[in-house]
Amino acid sequence: MIVRQMEDSIRLIAQHDHARAAGTIVRHWAGVDLIPPPPPEIKGPVWFAVDNHDVGWCKTDESPLYDPETRLPFSFFGITSDEITEIWSESIVTCADFHVFSGYLVSVHFGQLAEAGCRGAPPGALSRLKEFARSQTRRQAEWMKEFSPVEMEMREKATLLLRACDTLSLLTCRAPEISPPAGQIHPLTRCGLNVRPTEEGGLEISPWPLDTDCLELRFPGLTIPGERFESAEDMKDALERAEPGVFVSRVTPLS
Repeated sequence: MIVRQMEDSIRLIAQHDHARAAGTIVRHWAGVDLIPPPPPEIKGPVWFAVDNHDVGWCKTDESPLYDPETRLPFSFFGITSDEITEIWSESIVTCADFHVFSGYLVSVHFGQLAEAGCRGAPPGALSRLKEFARSQTRRQAEWMKEFSPVEMEMREKATLLLRACDTLSLLTCRAPEISPPAGQIHPLTRCGLNVRPTEEGGLEISPWPLDTDCLELRFPGLTIPGERFESAEDMKDALERAEPGVFVSRVTPLS
């Protein structure tokens, strides 16, 4: 769950809904120097991977849990290593069932996140994350034996494309754990992009990577009344009064 505090309320966006917005981005991807658009032969598996890389979150996000440390619903950054690796594994299996290249892309994506999560992780979590990353490396090696020449050639670029679309979608829905302040230019060095959140809730990008002059992204979600909750019961009561809505964010070129 993406949890964003507003002035007098809390906005919740499910991980899978954020991923579907990433899927909108990938369908308009015209390319930048580091990340070309996917060739027609692999477009279907790439699109499916971007659309569904967070599908493992669906059950968890149906019933937001209370985080006593933040007094908010648990965000995707607040989950345990056992829970997150189980969620990642479900997403990988779902995508691999569609196409081996889809499964490979999502496996690499989460394997990289697991390796990044090892930095500063306590011993128990460190062990779990390392084992997950090792198991995915073995899995990827087996899948590569089935790749077509185009899939083999494009595997690293397609992995970067998934990462770029995922990051841009998280930034447009203002995931607080990774979002710079409005008006501040932030480099996405691995993607070769610069981004700047706007005061109006949009995102500006340079160099412009899309095939349209601007792109409007829509995120289904909930608005919960209140700022913090003293207990799980308080949060449950607020969730019962939550208002569903569709949050809109415009992606435009950075001048």
